[in-house]
Amino acid sequence: MRVEAFRTEKDIEKVKRRLKNHKDKRLYPMFIIGLNTGLRISDIVPLKVGDFRNKKYLTIKGEEKTEKRKQILINDNVKYVIEEYYSEANTNDYLFKSQKGGHIVENTAYRLLKAEYKKCRFKYNTGTHSTRKTHGKIINKEYGIDITQIVLGHDNQRDTLKYIGMEQEMIDNVIMNLSI
Repeated sequence: MRVEAFRTEKDIEKVKRRLKNHKDKRLYPMFIIGLNTGLRISDIVPLKVGDFRNKKYLTIKGEEKTEKRKQILINDNVKYVIEEYYSEANTNDYLFKSQKGGHIVENTAYRLLKAEYKKCRFKYNTGTHSTRKTHGKIINKEYGIDITQIVLGHDNQRDTLKYIGMEQEMIDNVIMNLSI
């Protein structure tokens, strides 16, 4: 089953509240970074404090899936969460440390976030990709499909529309408004 973007601002705020108060302090920063950068979880989990500290841009040398180099402006939301959660951390520390050393793996991030999303009782399927899809959906609403395609690194607009869940919504609206 495909995961979806979070549907409403209320849904996003519900997750934020839940994760902000969670005993696992890795989850809230992971969520905020995902929403604000649009990165895949595979590109988020190996991030280090030094990737953000005193930097204007986060540079991903080669995205896990596409191998494309990506440069993302570190916005105020991400700066705030890094300062709040990692002010005492060393530059070489992983943001999302594993109990065994190193950083957590994608499956661990998926399992942890999925469990918390499930507790929010959404009537749709969510997962680690929901933050990336939400990022794209919000950009599409504000700036249009051309910019969204570029930001997400997709080859064509149709893939982007399908990815953020807009293709079916557009088709449904067309059918709903037919008057034949």
